Amino acid sequence: MSAGRASEAAVAYEHAERADPTDFRAPMSLATAWLALGRPDRALAPLRRAARLAPGLFDAQHNLGAVAQSQQQWEEAAQAYERALQLRPHALETRRELAVVLAILGRIEAALEQHRRLAAQPSTRLWALMRIALLRPDAVADADLAEMRAAAADVAGDAETRAGLWFGLGEALERRGDDEAAFVAFAEGNRLKRAVFLARPETSPPALLEAHARAAELVQRSFTAEHLATHAGLGLASEAPIFIVGMPRSGSTLIEQILASHPQVRSLGETAALPTLLETGRLLERPDKAEVRRLARAYLDAARARGWSGVGRFVDKTLENYLHVGAIAMMFPRAVILHATRDPMDTCLSCYRQLFAAGAETLYDLAEIGAEYVTYRAVADHWRRVLPNRMTEVPHEALVADPRRQIRWLVTEACGLSWDEACLAFHETGGAVRTASSAQVRQPIFRTSVGRWRRYERGLGPLKEALGRFRPA
Repeated sequence: MSAGRASEAAVAYEHAERADPTDFRAPMSLATAWLALGRPDRALAPLRRAARLAPGLFDAQHNLGAVAQSQQQWEEAAQAYERALQLRPHALETRRELAVVLAILGRIEAALEQHRRLAAQPSTRLWALMRIALLRPDAVADADLAEMRAAAADVAGDAETRAGLWFGLGEALERRGDDEAAFVAFAEGNRLKRAVFLARPETSPPALLEAHARAAELVQRSFTAEHLATHAGLGLASEAPIFIVGMPRSGSTLIEQILASHPQVRSLGETAALPTLLETGRLLERPDKAEVRRLARAYLDAARARGWSGVGRFVDKTLENYLHVGAIAMMFPRAVILHATRDPMDTCLSCYRQLFAAGAETLYDLAEIGAEYVTYRAVADHWRRVLPNRMTEVPHEALVADPRRQIRWLVTEACGLSWDEACLAFHETGGAVRTASSAQVRQPIFRTSVGRWRRYERGLGPLKEALGRFRPA
């Protein structure tokens, strides 16, 4: 390991572990080697063995939590972090990650308790206050709000921290009914977050917008009606995948949570498996049956690796798959493709109000959000022309206006599943929700977000202009 030869080290550690299966040091070291090789998936099993062999070792428990978290094994991560905190209650990084994982698992009250404990420590206080405001805006006291405002306005502070505080302030002020001050806070948060991305060429929003537009044009140019008809019938007959596609903040997580409440459906979250596979495929050119089926099987293998048992259905909520509807139609002609739709202004404003966990570099400026929406809609309209009725549209407004009727339609007609009453109680369903809606989908459906953009209309001029024909009449 010291010489940088991690692959050889891993082999040696495997020999050491076989020589003495009772010594925790071998699996701990083996996990370190796999992490050095960029294979956290291979590090998980030896860390589990190390944690069993040395239950009183903090590093074994914390590292298991961290690797399980990286592999989206949320329940295991939470349990490992909790064991680590029993051994070392003052480990702030462990508590911070536990707070994040608990929120993803929907244990909002438990997550808030961990955040409050972190807020009592100077080094984690501002981060914790920001997270509390985002998870439960009405839980922020007036004194905390004033402290957050002062820290957010301090130009000497870290830009990422300040951006998060502004977003938290926006949520808290909106909940208090102070829309004007809330919009100012959201605007400051977006400005700072975008500046962080602008500082790095690889995350520059203008460059990424251009790249996204080029990708959208390539898809439309390549997947013509003729191309799709010529290569129809090459894929697998599997009905297992249910794809949810669309623009962020379009109601997709609500759809996912409803379906995940069905006993025959497993939600895999945002897998990103299909875009990764398609980078190596030839579906844009002249794919043959073997190539199409190879990609389809590889995708199902990726779904199994993410937790699908191979029986029943699973949901993949990788929203960027709106670019790949043609590829999905070729690979899985019987798969369900749900298109989450929502009023353009509400969708884009919701993006502007959101501090995303990662990525989303083009969604921190009103004009750029509008441009991204126009690009997305051009692709969606293309699929409607060349693959009529292949996508099933799920309008967010209809879903919240008549949930009982629309949820039954979604489950039985759109997805072809048997009816199960558990789908009406989706907010009580366990499981992980990693997206920005993790707190909202733990509540019954509410309608307050419909038409929210009108509360902020005075500041939305750049968005309206960028939306062009999609702007409100």
